[in-house]
Amino acid sequence: MQVKSFAIWANAEKKQVPALVQSTLKWATENNLKVHLADRLKSINIDEDVLYFSTQNPPEVDFLLCLGGDGTLISGVRIFSNPSVPVLGVHLGGLGFLAQITPEVLIEKLDSLNNGQFEIQDRLVLSAEISGENELFYAINDFVVQNETSFRVTSLSLFIDNQHVSDYKSDGIIISTPTGSTAYSLSSGGPIVQPDVFSIIITPIAPHSLTSRPLVLPSDVEVEFRFSEESEENLKLIVDGQNIINFNKNSTVKLSQAKHHLKFITFKDYNYYETLKNKMVWGKRGS
Repeated sequence: MQVKSFAIWANAEKKQVPALVQSTLKWATENNLKVHLADRLKSINIDEDVLYFSTQNPPEVDFLLCLGGDGTLISGVRIFSNPSVPVLGVHLGGLGFLAQITPEVLIEKLDSLNNGQFEIQDRLVLSAEISGENELFYAINDFVVQNETSFRVTSLSLFIDNQHVSDYKSDGIIISTPTGSTAYSLSSGGPIVQPDVFSIIITPIAPHSLTSRPLVLPSDVEVEFRFSEESEENLKLIVDGQNIINFNKNSTVKLSQAKHHLKFITFKDYNYYETLKNKMVWGKRGS
C-alpha cells in the first residue's frame, strides 16, 4: 500500500489529543500526505492545511488513524467500514486491547507505515439481522441480547445452522468476535481467543444453570436466537456497547460472519501475548 492520504478520528476530550494531532499533521506535511480531520476536532488550533469530514461523508483514504480508547476506535471503524479502511490505533485509554501503539512511538510507527514496514491483519466482524427489519448491524467486539429491562431474566433458545442447541435463562447472552473475547465476554466467564483465530464465541451472562457454559463455534455457522412465551415481551440487541436496537419476542435474531473484515495495521514488534500479560496481569499469582 502506497500511502497518499489518511484520516484522523479522535476523542476530543482526551487531553493528549491536541498535541498528538498537531504533531501528526506536521509529520504529514513533511511527507507530502493529505490529511482529513474529523469535524469534531475543529476546536484544535491547527496551523497545517487540512480537510474536515463529517460522519455522514467519510473521505476515501488509505488508512484511518484513531486516537483514544477502544470505544473511540470502534466508532471510527464503523464510519470507515464501507469499504473497510485499514486502521491504526493509538492507545490513550485505560484497559484497552484494540489500539496497539502508544503516543510515544506514534511518529516512529507512522514512518514505518510510510516506508511500507507494516502488516495488515484481518479480523472477523459479526453481522446481525432482526426478523422484520431491513437493516444489517455489524459488531467488532460483540452483540448482546437482553431484556429491555436489564434486571429481568432473559429466556431464549439457541439454534446453530437451524439445529437446536440449548435453552438459556440468564441475564442475557453475548455473541463475541475473537477481538471482543477479552472484553465483556471475558468478564462473564468466556475464553480468550487469539484475534486471528476466526470463530464466534457464545457466552451466557450469569446463567441460572451450572451447565450453561460458553461455546466457541466455527466462523461459518449461522447463529439464531428464538424466544418463547416465557420470554419478556420487549428485548434489545446491543451493538459493541454503543448502539441499542429494540425488538419484541415475536422476532428472531440471526448472526453470522460479515462479508467484510476489520483490517488492522500492525507491526512486527507487536506481541499479543505481551499485551495480555501487561493488561490482564495474565499468568501472575495474586499477592
